[in-house]
Amino acid sequence: MIVLDRQDQLDFDEYRRVVHEHEPVDLTGRVQRHVQMRREGMEEYLAGGVAAYGITTGLGYLTARSIAEDDRPALQRSILVGRAVGVGEPLPEEVVRGAMLLRLTGFLSGHAGVTPGLCRFIADRLNDGWYPVVPAIRPGTAGETIPLCHLFQTFIGEGEVIAEGERAPAGEALTRLGVAPYELQLKEGLALINGAPLGPALAVPLAVRAEALLEQATLLGALAAELMGASSRPYSTRVGRLKGDVGQQRVHARLADLSRAERSDEPPQAPVSVRVLPQVHGAAYDQLEHLVAQLERELRAVTDSPLYLELEGDEPEGFYPSGNFHSQALSLALDALAIAFTQVAALAEKRLHRLLDSRFSGLPEQLSPDPERGHCGLVALHKAVVGLCAENRLLAAPASVHASDTSSGQEDFQAFTALAADQLGRLLDNLELTLAYELVALRQARELSAVALSPALAAVIGTAASVLEPVPCDRSLSPDVERARRLVRSGELTAAARREAAGRS
Repeated sequence: MIVLDRQDQLDFDEYRRVVHEHEPVDLTGRVQRHVQMRREGMEEYLAGGVAAYGITTGLGYLTARSIAEDDRPALQRSILVGRAVGVGEPLPEEVVRGAMLLRLTGFLSGHAGVTPGLCRFIADRLNDGWYPVVPAIRPGTAGETIPLCHLFQTFIGEGEVIAEGERAPAGEALTRLGVAPYELQLKEGLALINGAPLGPALAVPLAVRAEALLEQATLLGALAAELMGASSRPYSTRVGRLKGDVGQQRVHARLADLSRAERSDEPPQAPVSVRVLPQVHGAAYDQLEHLVAQLERELRAVTDSPLYLELEGDEPEGFYPSGNFHSQALSLALDALAIAFTQVAALAEKRLHRLLDSRFSGLPEQLSPDPERGHCGLVALHKAVVGLCAENRLLAAPASVHASDTSSGQEDFQAFTALAADQLGRLLDNLELTLAYELVALRQARELSAVALSPALAAVIGTAASVLEPVPCDRSLSPDVERARRLVRSGELTAAARREAAGRS
């Protein structure tokens, strides 16, 4: 069980255990008392008759409209249901659970002014496996109001959830659990939707997936270089030290573990696409590390608006409008990673093209065992990858540069984090498929090559050969590509290299 005692304690391991492994969560008495104390302070401040956004006034363009005291409880419900306009396939469970968890931890600071009862309700729903239907849209809202409305309206019995694999009305699902719909208190409807928990929840699985794909791209790049008989000198760790980039040195070290000893007879200089693997993959690792560092901050962030803050120094007690719901830093990190991984895929495309060309590979043209009879070999694999890389260049166009007026000009700037995450996810799909195409070609190249491979790379290609047959004549390669994609997705290539390394040590 993960016991939450403060807002800033969550790390990636605890996040994974709750979100992916469904480990139960609980709240300490101390943190619940802290939340209650801050709630009471906010209520006392409100009793003085101050105007408070989304509590005593309307939202957005209607912020100047005062809400009658009798209408204020109903406003919180209206906030949740009136903006649930998304349409589309549901977001994955891991993303929805992640957003719920981060909304809970953000509330524990007390600055949102919610009740301990709402915090306990969120914790209980996480423990129940509550899975609201949140359409996977990329809204042009300031913050994440539309998807968060879909998520948290289920607490009051509105919208739908997925239970036992089927969509069901949220009210019926609560009844089956023996739970009454949550009764929103002042500010709680606003607090549930005025934050930014969804962006990190979308980005965490992308970061995990990106790292796994980058490791496999490095494996295949090293394998391609050896099968083409290219010099390993560009991969020397001394070269990396002279440049000084952290990510690049990481790749040099990995290539040193993977590659065979340098030949005494120096082969001709390989094409640039073969030589710059450490530079391209290293830069991608640096961007990935930047995203991970940002996510570590996001897991501990308070992103509400307005925030209720106590007197501190010269700053008075009161409600502080906040822009913390605007996930600009996260959007920029996602966009940068998309650009970096566009280059990773482009490098794989170039390697594949060189592998098919006998001038560079020393292997039969187009990896055909019988090119003299007109067999096309594996040339079509490259054409498919060229299309994927063209799409990647479109997906690498930054989402974070857009800004539009909404709410009659009151909400006039967006981070588009969900759009940036969606583009990166689709780009990673394309990279995964690109590596699958490359793996089919590498398996055929191994069949046609007598080059002695390093033990680690021999283990990698041996794993591929266990599911991919040689191509002795022209045939449909789609089934091979699908099997290769499953192999890439499984992580077995990386595992094979690590098992071999462990056996040597």
